[in-house]
Amino acid sequence: MIAYVDFPKARIYRPFTAVRQVRGMLANAQPPWDDFNARAGREGWAAVCDASLTFDSAQLMDLLEIWRTATGARQMPMRADFTARALVRHLKDISFIERVADGERPRRYLFRMIGRGQIRSGADGTGKFLDEIIAPPFIASWNAAYDMALDIAAPLRFVSNFRSLGLDYMTAESLVAPLGDAKGGPWGLLTSTVYGPRKA
Repeated sequence: MIAYVDFPKARIYRPFTAVRQVRGMLANAQPPWDDFNARAGREGWAAVCDASLTFDSAQLMDLLEIWRTATGARQMPMRADFTARALVRHLKDISFIERVADGERPRRYLFRMIGRGQIRSGADGTGKFLDEIIAPPFIASWNAAYDMALDIAAPLRFVSNFRSLGLDYMTAESLVAPLGDAKGGPWGLLTSTVYGPRKA
């Protein structure tokens, strides 16, 4: 799973004021990415969260702009806002993930769609829950990352060195962007990952 995660600054998208808004809300509290980093240190995730949305990948920057356009004046866009035409350049490289209430569990993440370019483990996880794909030693950091994006209603950037799925030699840069429901509450996530060889 994720061994190293680089979270740039989480933002609620409203042109040019997003970072200030998040900082304003958290003026008297520790930012959630600092909480994530502290927990990562305690639990040995080797994961960090930083404060920018400056992607190395032009593909991910383009997808972020599509997310922003779909958001408009709202806090989060809905899945229905993303048409095949709007996502034509990204369809094979995106996933839609729904957060599902499940009895006594706080939540589970269900993969509603995984683009074929995102499949690196040899099996399509569409229709499966995150905890059916990711091993227990690593699931906590995935849940924490997804939770944070939805809790602050803001996109995040990840840079990950994998320790699961047989991808120990891979590094990845990812966009995790929140999606809302018809009432403006959290529904799930739009994600995309660009893979490359791990740097020495």
